[in-house]
Amino acid sequence: MKKLFLFLIISIVVGFITACATVMRDNSQAIPIKANVGKVDIKIINKVGEVIFEGQTPTTITLKTATKGGYFNPEKYTIVASKDGFQTQNSVIDWHVSGWYWAGNFVIGGLIGYLIIDPLTGDMYYLDEEVNLNMTSTQK
Repeated sequence: MKKLFLFLIISIVVGFITACATVMRDNSQAIPIKANVGKVDIKIINKVGEVIFEGQTPTTITLKTATKGGYFNPEKYTIVASKDGFQTQNSVIDWHVSGWYWAGNFVIGGLIGYLIIDPLTGDMYYLDEEVNLNMTSTQK
C-alpha cells in the first residue's frame, strides 16, 4: 500500500512540473524549401523584419517556432523569392499550436503546462512542414 501511495504522489508531482509540448517538441524545426524551378534566390525575414537567412533553393533551414523570451509569442516568417525572368513571390511560413499542447497538458501537464512552461519555451508551436514556391514566368 505504501508503494502504491508513493507511486501516485510521484506521478502527480511529475505531472505538475512538466508540460507535454515541452517534453514532446523542440522550439526549433527544420523546414525544407523547394521551388518549381532551380536556384531561386530566397530571403527569410522574421516577424520583426530581420533577414535571418539568404540563399537559394532547394534548401532546408532550421527556424525557431517562437521568439526568444516571448510569452505566448509564436514566430512567423516571410520568404521573398526572386529569380531573373520570374515574378518576385512572397510566401509565409506560419505557426500552428501543437496537439501535444492541448491534449498532453489536459492529461499530464495541467495549468502549469498550459499557462507557464509551454508558452515560455515556445514548444507549443510548430511551423508549416515545408514550403513549395511556385514561381511564375514574366515572359508570355
